[in-house]
Formats: sequence, structure tokens, C-alpha cells
Amino acid sequence: MTELNIHSKYIDKRINDITKSNKWNSKIIDTSHEDFIKDYASNVFTNLVKNTFTNSYIKKFPCDDCTGTSTERCHGIGEERPLLIKRALEKVWNDTTKPIIMKEIIIAFLEEHKYTKFTFKCHICHKNEKNLKCKNV
Repeated sequence: MTELNIHSKYIDKRINDITKSNKWNSKIIDTSHEDFIKDYASNVFTNLVKNTFTNSYIKKFPCDDCTGTSTERCHGIGEERPLLIKRALEKVWNDTTKPIIMKEIIIAFLEEHKYTKFTFKCHICHKNEKNLKCKNV
């Protein structure tokens, strides 16, 4: 997707908050992108997405499929969180022998969301999408 996501302005605000914060200053060095993704995708980055796109923000948008009440964040098929982390790492950390501050990776990861179909869905529609993905794999 080359056009900006409808949540891009909100993402920019969250990136600005992260940039100003004194959090995420740990340095990462000498680990492969694959190991980084395995270690951080399902905990740090899951929590980051949940904390960035809060329940109160999600409720402002109807489910992208059925227009019911949104309750879940949905990266979409082919735009899953590990893939977005990989894209972010490739953009900001090509040489893994050099240290990088975690904040740079997090900002690049959130930037990736601006060019995806990232949206919000109700539990049933999100579950249906995940089941569809499993059938296509």
C-alpha cells in the first residue's frame, strides 16, 4: 500500500510521544533480524501495538468488515506484525554488528503501519480473517 493509512496522523502523534520520551534507550547489537523478531515480536511489539492503539481509540472506529463495534487491532493478511518488524529492521538496522537504540526500531515499526491496511475489527471478523489466513498457508 503506497497511500497513507487513515490512522497515519494518530501514528505520527504516538511516534512524536515516543521520540520525546526517555524510554526505549536500550541498545541492541550482534543479533540477527530473525532472532530479534523471535525474541520481541510476540511480547514487546504486541504490547506496543496494544498501548499505542488503545481501547478508547479503537472504539472510535467501526469494524472494518461488519461495521460492528471494534475490539481488536488487525494487521491484515500479508502485513502481520513480524513482517512489519522485519521491514523496519531492514530500513534502520542493516549492519547488525553496529548498535542500535530500541527506540529507532520501534519508531520504524510504527512508521510501517502508515503504509498498510492496519485497521480494527470485532472479535468475530478478526477471528474469521485469521482462519482464512490459516487455510491459505
